[in-house]
Amino acid sequence: MRDQLTAALAGFRNRDAAFALATWLARFWSAPRKLLYAFPVDRRAIAGREDLGLTEARVRGALAALEEIGFLARYEPDPGKRYQRTAKGLHRRPLLFRFGEEYAVAFTAANARAQAARGAPAPARRPIPRPEPQRAPAANVVAPVRPAILPGRPTIVPASQLAQKQAIGGSRVIMGEERRAESSSPLEAALARLGRGLGL
Repeated sequence: MRDQLTAALAGFRNRDAAFALATWLARFWSAPRKLLYAFPVDRRAIAGREDLGLTEARVRGALAALEEIGFLARYEPDPGKRYQRTAKGLHRRPLLFRFGEEYAVAFTAANARAQAARGAPAPARRPIPRPEPQRAPAANVVAPVRPAILPGRPTIVPASQLAQKQAIGGSRVIMGEERRAESSSPLEAALARLGRGLGL
């Protein structure tokens, strides 16, 4: 589009001012949502802007050149809406323009290309694995599991524990019940001592 506009303005003396104004207007009004609507161009408001650098007279001449090549098409407001009331009295409303048909089609194609470039799928990202939670180290010494004692079943006690328990009290019993020795009578003790003295 730049080459097309440059070629169309080649025969104009104010081609540089017209090209600068065309670029400035396209920057603000060629977006997809604004392209189909008329936009105001206030010569007094845009004159002296640093990003444009044109006087009001040069803006007027540039608008005339852009209308002549078909870059802009003037939009005439309804009768009775050409003036607006201000604090200083009635002022003519800013002129309304639209982009010419040929250039509007070119802007539409450029917007479509830009939209396709922005909507291109981004490269797939590799998922980052999450670290697994660390488990607490197992204890080196495992406590012995005691067998459950079921009701109605005799408890089996190892022989070593049985002997240790039976050692308490001064006597050991491996099998059977412990019977206490009955104390002998004095007569039997005397007869026993007599027999030992006679060598019996």
